[in-house]
Amino acid sequence: MADELSRVFLWGIPRSLTTVFIKCLSYVDGIQIATQLYADAHFYGPDAELPVGGPQDPMGSKILELLKTDYKKSQMGTSGSDSSVLSLESIRGILEAPYPGKKVLFCRDQAQFLDGRYDMLPQGFKYSFIIRHPHRVLLSIKKFLLGYWGHFTDLRSLLPILFPPGCGYKELYDLFEYVRENIDPSPVVLDADDLLQDPARILSTYCSKMGIPYSDKLLSWEVGEDIVDQWIGTKICMANNHDHAYKHAFASEGFGAPAPVPELDSLPDDVQACVQFSMQYYEHLHHRRIVVNSDNK
Repeated sequence: MADELSRVFLWGIPRSLTTVFIKCLSYVDGIQIATQLYADAHFYGPDAELPVGGPQDPMGSKILELLKTDYKKSQMGTSGSDSSVLSLESIRGILEAPYPGKKVLFCRDQAQFLDGRYDMLPQGFKYSFIIRHPHRVLLSIKKFLLGYWGHFTDLRSLLPILFPPGCGYKELYDLFEYVRENIDPSPVVLDADDLLQDPARILSTYCSKMGIPYSDKLLSWEVGEDIVDQWIGTKICMANNHDHAYKHAFASEGFGAPAPVPELDSLPDDVQACVQFSMQYYEHLHHRRIVVNSDNK
């Protein structure tokens, strides 16, 4: 892959502002965004490890029904590729392909959906990671899953296809360590709350480290999801975007200031338990995040 295209990957966890982030970067001249290919393969592709379902597995049956409904809905006039044929091998082919006329290929996904298959990582990429405080993320995940799934009492009771055993943080940490030991000794880590607090300097520093052209024009954008049609993604992903699964991201016009971090004792018991499990992984990555000093220009 001896081309002039800069290939950049951003790995994250759910509810960590990655949709806002890629909407922002969509306005970089010559950029091509690829979004959540591993996520959709995890649920819908030929390598998906789906529950059995049936009378002995009511939760699995409900998951299968929800996935079936989402898949059918996505086939009705939505742009994008068919997730049912999206294998890990085919994803690597998509991400390693040439993109004539483009300067940057920027991919975002979540480490939990790679399922530890580091042997299938695409070649030629510079890797970065985005984190956010577990108090925010895990509470937001529970609220999101309650809206999608319906009532449940404990995040940890959900099947791994819905909520990973490492709460997303261990999976991200494990991938970070693999990249650090085998690909790049100094992967770039971005904290979403730092980005909200100081978008100009954090974003410009990130872009500089990742080889992405930066302009202050990236700090604001128009409301709406029309930019989605320029992304590489599956029909499922595009349908979710146009159905406002990410409504706050597409209603935004820029990076807003972060709200205070919720106190631990204000969180539901299951969320508290997941936070306590996740903090060691978050803190490890947080220690390595991009930091800009007050006198940096």
